[in-house]
Amino acid sequence: MRPYRGRRAFAVKDPIVEPLWSGTRALVHLTVRPEVEPPATVAIIEGTGLDLADELPELAGALAAGVLALEAIVDGVITRQLTLDGVGAAAIPEIHSRPTEMFVRSNLDFDISARGAIEDLARTAEPIDGFVAVDLLRIDGADLLDVPLLERKRLLESVIAPGPLLRLSAHVRPPHDPWIATWKSMGLRGGILKAANSRYHPNDDTIEWQVVERLNRRRS
Repeated sequence: MRPYRGRRAFAVKDPIVEPLWSGTRALVHLTVRPEVEPPATVAIIEGTGLDLADELPELAGALAAGVLALEAIVDGVITRQLTLDGVGAAAIPEIHSRPTEMFVRSNLDFDISARGAIEDLARTAEPIDGFVAVDLLRIDGADLLDVPLLERKRLLESVIAPGPLLRLSAHVRPPHDPWIATWKSMGLRGGILKAANSRYHPNDDTIEWQVVERLNRRRS
């Protein structure tokens, strides 16, 4: 699912807001079969349908260990900003709160925040690829496409065990301008509004998602 790209403006109903994170959109497909070796297999499918798991063995290993399910499809972003000082590591505000056919065709970026993440992010001379999880499309044989967004996110929180290369996307309620201003000051693009009850429609445009890269300007 991707934001509507037409000229007509739509208001997102009952939105949440997530940060934009620079990277490559991908779907992670995890399957665990305890009777075989290795028991967990991971595919990392990018927008053209290419599986990047062999190219990113360290990330694939982190996903196999950090996605707590026998079967799952997780939507997210491959990004080096997760291990890049001054960008991903700094973007930690405290808050309270079928492969190719299913792929959401989008070049959107996302951001993540998690309390305490600065302490346990890996520090490397050269940043390496990590994965930011933003949505859960399938879990242990159950498709979640018709489940409301906030319920999918609740389930996603129970599936992801965060580590240096695997994080869970943050989401907050409006007003979103202060959050977007903070994220932009850290070098991120802005935010994305999503309707809290939105369903997941693969390969479709949607008026229930809206990219926000500029702050609202109030006229005096």
